[in-house]
Amino acid sequence: MAGVEGGRMDVGEVLGLLDEREAACRAECDRLVAEAERIGGLLSVCRAELERLVTARGVVGELAMAHPAKALAPLNGVVSAVPAVESEVFAEQVLAVLVERDRPVRCQEVVAALGQDATVARHVERVRHRLKKLRAAGRVEETKPGMFTLPRARGPAKG
Repeated sequence: MAGVEGGRMDVGEVLGLLDEREAACRAECDRLVAEAERIGGLLSVCRAELERLVTARGVVGELAMAHPAKALAPLNGVVSAVPAVESEVFAEQVLAVLVERDRPVRCQEVVAALGQDATVARHVERVRHRLKKLRAAGRVEETKPGMFTLPRARGPAKG
């Protein structure tokens, strides 16, 4: 090896190796920044679509509640029921609270998060009923009696 005396490198060789590593690291940083910008753009598009869908669901629910006679009119031979639309909107609101909390919660906490009085039995029972229906549908888990959370991702089945 040129410039090696007794197994040592001279300063020029060390600086050359540092330059190579720095250039490689700089290129990797540039690549990662470009990838982060690409992902950020995709995330913005996805968030905008999610916001649009949430708004649409809210508008449909409001329209159905504001015009119950029209909401019950048959559409292509199928009768649409206001309670079904209202119920699904309410279920989405309850699920949104569980997403925010990301831990098991009691019905009273969900009621309070929805801006209702958690000391009013009617509000608590409405939420409890909805959570039990969501559990039956597999959209919610009851970790212990009265404690609800979103289902955790399961690993691949072993067999």
